[in-house]
Parts: sequence; C-alpha cells; structure tokens
Amino acid sequence: MERTAAILDYARLEREASNVARRFAAGDPIRHVVLEDFLEAETARRAARAFPAPAEMGISFAGLAEVKSAEEGVERLDAVYPAIFNELRTPRFVAWLTTITGFEGLTGDPGLHGGGLHQGPDGSFLDVHADFNVHPTLKLYRRLNLLIYLNETWKPEWQGYLELWSRDMKECRQYIEPKFNRAVLMETHDHAFHGYKELRLPQGVTRRSLASYYYSPQRSEAQTTDEHDTLFQLRPEQQSGAGVRQYFRRLAALAPEPARPIVRAVRKFLRLE
Repeated sequence: MERTAAILDYARLEREASNVARRFAAGDPIRHVVLEDFLEAETARRAARAFPAPAEMGISFAGLAEVKSAEEGVERLDAVYPAIFNELRTPRFVAWLTTITGFEGLTGDPGLHGGGLHQGPDGSFLDVHADFNVHPTLKLYRRLNLLIYLNETWKPEWQGYLELWSRDMKECRQYIEPKFNRAVLMETHDHAFHGYKELRLPQGVTRRSLASYYYSPQRSEAQTTDEHDTLFQLRPEQQSGAGVRQYFRRLAALAPEPARPIVRAVRKFLRLE
C-alpha cells in the first residue's frame, strides 16, 4: 500500500482516549469498547474490496464448534493488509492500547497466530468460547482482541452478531452488529465468553473481519497459569442433545448450497435448530 495512505486517525484516537478508556472499563460482561469508523475511510474501503473469497484463504475450520475460513499470511494478499496489521503493532498504537486498558507490557503478534482475516459464508458459525490463553511460541499471555468488521451491509435476520456472554453462560449481555469499519476491543481471559450464531446469508454475502491479538508477560487475574486451547461453551438452548445438534448444524454449513435448505428443513422437523 502507498506509504502516504493513512491507516488510523491518531489525532482522533488520542483526543478521545480518556472517553474510550472509561467505556472500556465499564464494559459488561467483560471489559470492552465498540469503536466506529476505526480505520481511515479509504483504507477500510480498499480492505473490503480486496477481501479474498473463502476458497482463496489458507485456513479452513470445519469442526463441530466452528466453521469458517481464515488467513494469517497477509503478506501474500493485497498490500493494504500488511499495512494495516503492521500499523496495529507499532509502538504508537500499542501505547494507545495501554492507555485505554491499563494493561502493561503489551505486544502484538507478527505471525498473527489465530488472527489475520476471518470469513464466514452462509451456514458457518463460531460457538461461544474463551480464547487460548498462551501464545504457542511467544509464551506470553493473551490479553486483548481487536476485531475490525468489513461488512458493507448487515441485516438482523442474517444473525452473526458478536455475542458477549455472562461468566455462568446463562445470559448473553451484548449483541454487537458486525457493521462496516466498526472495531471491538475486548479483554480475553478464561471466562471472556464470546462467539456468534449460525449465519443465514444470501448468496454472495459473507461475514468478514480482521483480528489482531495482543499479549503480555503478565496474566489476567481471571487467567490460569496452565496453558490451554480454546474453551468452547454451550448456550442454554444447546444443552439438550448437544452432539446431535452440532452434527446437523455442521452438516448444513458444509453442504453444497442447493442442499442446504433441505438439511435445514430436516433440522427444523427434528427440532434440532
């Protein structure tokens, strides 16, 4: 990307830092803050235009708890992506994150382990979970997620809102629309439960986002010292017949597009939605 192309409006970010920090600290059920128009407008538009198709992305998740595509190797994509992720690791931006959160010793991840570009087509999903707690090579504690959405249109009936759940998994406290150029900065720990429901999208539409994660030598009080992978949870309505429900949902997500309505009709008939 051209060197003169701006990625972030630092004047605005730094001017609004005190207000953003107060909102982050007041976040419920976990500390978080929603930021509108996060990237500079032309950068956001270019990133949206250049987003690769799911089949072009390097990683495909197709399990019972998540179906989506991801790409960590941003250097092989349009130059806008390395420009964005490099900016999000600069000392100036990381210092801003420390001002907002109070988390000391933060560092970005040059390898974008688990991050980068994320995309979900019709039928895909990401079950509620708490993230892995230790980076596999840096051996630092994961403290923050920064999610940036690049969906130029979004409708409630498409589902796919970011959900933030209570620690006891009895109540979803926040539904955050993945609207264009909206960012969500959220803390991560062993009880920071989040995810999104199965997508119901029209042909040609996908759920697209960028993800940058931040680490620290200091763990959160809500993090265990024992290294663990992603901790998936069940929503209350998923508790009954969880394995069968997950199997049919995965089957619908991975079915060819013409067959997907048939699988969904079977799920509805069997009351497995």
